[in-house]
Amino acid sequence: MLSSGHTMTTIQYQGRQARRSGSEQRRVAILEAALRIVVREGIRNVRHRAVAKEADVPLSATTYYFKDISDLICDAFTLFAENAVEQVIEPFQRQIFSLLDTVEGKLPEEPAAREQIFGTLADMVTAFLVAEVNEKRDHLIAEQAFIQEATLDARLEKLASHYMDSQKLVMVEACRKLGSNEPELDAEFAMAYLLSMERQLLLHEMPMVNYIRPRILHMVRLISGAKA
Repeated sequence: MLSSGHTMTTIQYQGRQARRSGSEQRRVAILEAALRIVVREGIRNVRHRAVAKEADVPLSATTYYFKDISDLICDAFTLFAENAVEQVIEPFQRQIFSLLDTVEGKLPEEPAAREQIFGTLADMVTAFLVAEVNEKRDHLIAEQAFIQEATLDARLEKLASHYMDSQKLVMVEACRKLGSNEPELDAEFAMAYLLSMERQLLLHEMPMVNYIRPRILHMVRLISGAKA
């Protein structure tokens, strides 16, 4: 998914903040341990004792920074979102916009030139999704887990909404550059479709490139208003 690069700027961490660099490293290690448990065992298994064991820290360290387990879960998601923006989303955003900036809402009138742009964009998105499943599977699992959990937890709902709304802002801009007549509606459609596709790729074994690329190409054509 795309992001503006400012995903969590207005969201504050819930737990106790570290005052020294060494303490900050321990706090981050605890949050990273919680994320590993989410990916491996599910969010319901994030407990102080389990996280302390995973992080190889005393139990007192986890309860010092996070008295409430829900604070630990919220902060783990905040860390996840920050890392997702820096390590996954922003690099892909720059790549995509390097192509879309050459279009700026006015696609070439010549069909072959237009299809070349669509094909390049479909190749980029396909490669990104394949890499996510093959190389960043933990990232996808964590994202899906938190979005699901946000339907049950009011604080996670706020975090997840902020995370997704930030991505939508950039998706709207991407749709506008692609020539969409309804960039906000198309952005919502594209985000929902990509999340659904990521879920399918996690759940089912399939020839990914052959499955993904035609669907992404079709989505790009729909957004641009062009016919195949």
